[in-house]
Amino acid sequence: MTSRDFEALLSEGLALDVEAYWGAGFLDGRYVPGELSWQWPDVVRPYLRDAARLLDMGTGDGRALASLAPLPAFVVAYEEWRPTRAAAAETLHPYRVHVVACLGSDDNTTVTRTRPLLPFCDAAFDIVVNRHEAFDAEDVRRLLITGGSFVTQQVGGDEVDSVRELLGLSPPAGPTWNVDVAGAQLASAGFTVEQLAEERVVSRFHDIAALVGYVRSTPWAVPEFHPVSMRRRLEELHERCGGAGSVDMVAHRFWLAARALD
Repeated sequence: MTSRDFEALLSEGLALDVEAYWGAGFLDGRYVPGELSWQWPDVVRPYLRDAARLLDMGTGDGRALASLAPLPAFVVAYEEWRPTRAAAAETLHPYRVHVVACLGSDDNTTVTRTRPLLPFCDAAFDIVVNRHEAFDAEDVRRLLITGGSFVTQQVGGDEVDSVRELLGLSPPAGPTWNVDVAGAQLASAGFTVEQLAEERVVSRFHDIAALVGYVRSTPWAVPEFHPVSMRRRLEELHERCGGAGSVDMVAHRFWLAARALD
């Protein structure tokens, strides 16, 4: 792969509309996420069987929620990110989901909480689902009836570390985020964790455009990313893609299902 290829791919990665997409999955076949041993619908569906009122936290474009159909009779989904709300409303309209705009929770590893509680009544839902969205465990407990379920899949902190290592950067300072930490937060808020799993799998970037698109669409992971100051490192990664066919990172995922106690 030539320097001309590098310039074209770098320009493509920098031109991608990262406000409308998350990650680099839209570069079909060029970013290949690792396959987990579980699928989100299979994790959630057992908890939907007797549910009548569901909240989906951070629904994104709505496709993950739609994959859980058939849905309970009453479903609310919120989304903070404006560019994806229209897509969520369109995707979820056939399922009669109420899509609302509101701020989500502070990041789970944030020490000082600055965001308000979610704008829903106490005990409004008998199940809350959450795929890749921050959550305040005490606020989730407030929203659930006693005996209600919370099911979440999260992106673990090792993924950020892995991307930063590719770019020659040190891990970020701050608390660890993994299944044990999440479980402890839920336990302290009045939940009992019934099921959990955690995996680290290999994901691949087959060219530099896919990597740049991924990094730009997750700015919290690499806030210091700059294509000029990091040009030499990006050129090296481009050369590695040409030789090995890809550069790899660790995708870190975990999920928990918890029951709200008295």
